[in-house]
Amino acid sequence: MTSWVAIDFETANSLRGSPCSVGLAKVKEGQIVEEWSTLIRPPAGHDHFDGYNVRLHGITADDVRDAPEWPEALERILQFAGGTPFVAHHAAFDMAVLADACDASGLPVPDLRFACTRVVAQRTWTGLLAYKLPVLTDALGIELERHHDAAADARAAAHVMLAALKRQGTAALDDLLAAHKIQMGSYSGGVRRGCRYRGAPPRKPHPEVNRDADPDNPFYGLTVCFTGSPHGMKKDEAAARIAALGARTVRDVTKAVDLLVVGHVHPNLLAPGAKKTGKLAKAERLRDSGHDITVIDAEEFSELLAVAEG
Repeated sequence: MTSWVAIDFETANSLRGSPCSVGLAKVKEGQIVEEWSTLIRPPAGHDHFDGYNVRLHGITADDVRDAPEWPEALERILQFAGGTPFVAHHAAFDMAVLADACDASGLPVPDLRFACTRVVAQRTWTGLLAYKLPVLTDALGIELERHHDAAADARAAAHVMLAALKRQGTAALDDLLAAHKIQMGSYSGGVRRGCRYRGAPPRKPHPEVNRDADPDNPFYGLTVCFTGSPHGMKKDEAAARIAALGARTVRDVTKAVDLLVVGHVHPNLLAPGAKKTGKLAKAERLRDSGHDITVIDAEEFSELLAVAEG
């Protein structure tokens, strides 16, 4: 499995079934051999453009007025991939965009396989504080021309996976995943199986959270702490939503915390002379001492939450 296609979607709004652009980078034998990207007219009912999304990627309703609709875009995506697996950074989001766009268009979700560079990076480069694409590419010396440009993000994700393959000493994607005990994700008959690390024993949610939540969602069993305000919601709302997904929220960063979400912090709330919150500084110290704490920002938290609640 030395051929695969990196993919990245941008969406018009918070609905995952609202793709407005896609970028693809085809890899064969350790090299990017072809790239393709296009704007997409989102499916009807999912085609409004939110200001937040427009600020991220700069794409407007006028830009996609004459763009291919989802059925045509999907056909070209699948032709480009030619049956090879997809690779994406935070693949749970990108594959959910593809699946939800199919649902919104009355199309069956195609059978496909996928791997996540974020999951791979967490097992490959364990010393990093966070694994968002701009942070990761900066740490690895990979050029990311413009984050939230679908073509640039797909190209960067391809280079991240190539770097992981090189570090492992293999050219085969399945060999890399097997070495890190990572399950290949898939859609088969419309049923999704996530790309996840399977080397650890199953996590059990804390008693105060929903024990019946889907254990395949990205929050299940986690202990989460917030610093600053999550995007578009209050902390209490965010805590309640992830509790329904099998996670618990704590007030302070300790060794038990798995995930720190860094939201907007008004400068006046920082200590004199400080450039970061005390919780973030403590997470960095704990990570430096060997504790496995992941840090994400409010944008990535919102994306993960949308996938988990879908």
